[in-house]
Amino acid sequence: MNSLFTIFVAALVFVLSGFSLFAQEATAGLSSPATVVGRPVEMVVTVRDARSAEVPQSLNVPGLQIELLGRSTRFEMNNFKITSSLTYTYSVLSQKSGEFDIPAVEVRIGDKTLKTNPLRISVAEASVMPPPQGLAGPPSGAQAPRGNAIPYFGEMVLSKKKAYVGEVIPAEFRYFFSSSIGGEVGDRPNLIGEGFTVQKLANVPKREQIVNGENYIVFAFQTAITPAKTGPLELPAAKLEARLQLPGSAPAGFDDFFRQFGGIAPPGMFTNMQEVAIETAPTSLEISPLPKQGRPDDFSGAIGKFKMEATVSPKKAGPGDPVTLRVVVSGQGNFEAMGPPVLVEGDEWRSYPPSEKFQSSDAINYAGDKIYEFLIVARTDQQQTPGIAFSYLDPDTGTYETLIQNPLPVQARAGQAPAKRAEASLEVNQAATPEASPTPNPPLAGQSGGASSWTSILVHPAFIMVNIAIGVLWILSLAMILIQRQAVSPASLRRKKVQRLKTALNSLESCPENEFTSRAVACLLAALDTHSRPLEAAVLLAKLSVDADIKAVLLDLLSRDEESKYSNRASEVPDRETRTNILSALKKIPA
Repeated sequence: MNSLFTIFVAALVFVLSGFSLFAQEATAGLSSPATVVGRPVEMVVTVRDARSAEVPQSLNVPGLQIELLGRSTRFEMNNFKITSSLTYTYSVLSQKSGEFDIPAVEVRIGDKTLKTNPLRISVAEASVMPPPQGLAGPPSGAQAPRGNAIPYFGEMVLSKKKAYVGEVIPAEFRYFFSSSIGGEVGDRPNLIGEGFTVQKLANVPKREQIVNGENYIVFAFQTAITPAKTGPLELPAAKLEARLQLPGSAPAGFDDFFRQFGGIAPPGMFTNMQEVAIETAPTSLEISPLPKQGRPDDFSGAIGKFKMEATVSPKKAGPGDPVTLRVVVSGQGNFEAMGPPVLVEGDEWRSYPPSEKFQSSDAINYAGDKIYEFLIVARTDQQQTPGIAFSYLDPDTGTYETLIQNPLPVQARAGQAPAKRAEASLEVNQAATPEASPTPNPPLAGQSGGASSWTSILVHPAFIMVNIAIGVLWILSLAMILIQRQAVSPASLRRKKVQRLKTALNSLESCPENEFTSRAVACLLAALDTHSRPLEAAVLLAKLSVDADIKAVLLDLLSRDEESKYSNRASEVPDRETRTNILSALKKIPA
């Protein structure tokens, strides 16, 4: 027994000698993160591993009255490690509603100054807000602590218990651990069930909270739950795995020793590491279908509270140039499931499916901005864009709302008229064809011979050679003119055009699928003699003497090409039947 006592005393001396080696830390926590005007909450400042500390008697926060109530000291022993903590309790009384930031509290320990974490508290008017969500006591199913605190428990906090199908419900899973125990928790809890989807969990900074007068460390996870069916919806328990140092019994042989001192072992001296699963209580929700009364035709599934803004760029656009209409829908709701706004009275504009981008302002994608960009092209000269409408369901009132954006000023010109383009093309062709100029006759060679003798110029060798040369040049010029006329004759041009189209169509049958649309449009433009003029091609197709079915196939081809150029989405590759119909239609265009 003496040897056992010696070992215990030596261990106790070793532990006490290392008492000051543990890191000092100061933290702050609220008994509830939300309250109403006139209802006080507690703020607890905990200083670990310090025998004494100095804290302010009050804190100056406009709108809040924060006064120190008292101090308590706690000593604990975990696996022969002694720790101490000083707890300073403040009363926080709100004088008006709003969001308040409580700055870090400065704690002086000798010559050292520590700072706690800052806090935020939400205060609502007492007449419009129910009691804040949070724990006023242990969760249902747990007994109130008697002497010792419950070591751990979980809680699921939902923003509402009644919702619409497809509505996003912010939620928070909170796991409370008594400050008298240590350990480590898993990465995230598990929530598995049917009839709902869960957003990726986001960690909330660790905090301290007072429950029934006991100090707890709180690990919380935020997420959003979206019901997928109507009727009663059961949310199962969210389970979090943890390894905790829980109080244990003394090893064999120590009972007799402690019996000499009254049979009471120091609190926390003996602990056991245990694997535990902390669960929240299951929760029931009531999910309603979307109301049919008053549902707008353009409603695309948006549920929440939103506002809308729009801009246009550029302010001036040339003939056939696209204009970008940028629409920003911001607020809170189901951004991932809702559809885009709709353009109103936009018949004079050619529009394409918009691009979409979401910028979240929180950790669970419940609040933020969703940006839509429409590419629009004027069919006729325009002075303003189309209007914009966006409809959504307000879950608080159960009614549909429609946001309206009036047309924005812009100067956009339509594409150049086909007749003018044809005249311009004719002028270019005429300018590119040089006029034939007469070939000047070469000067006659001087006559030779003496003054007493002469010969006739008609039989002079030089005269004969010059005339032969002129004749040859004339014949060559005539041949070249005939060849040129033959090359540009309608029959020759038609033969060349038919040959080019035949070659292009043959290559079109074996080209890659993702190149089919662009090559087919090139064949169509060549067949209509309107290269690089899709707008003119549509006009010429309307006048073409072919069956209506062929016209429809070719107009659809032009529409596919325009969408691939102006839409931000990937263009759809035509299937085999569509490609066959396009090839057949191209072959039936009269040469």
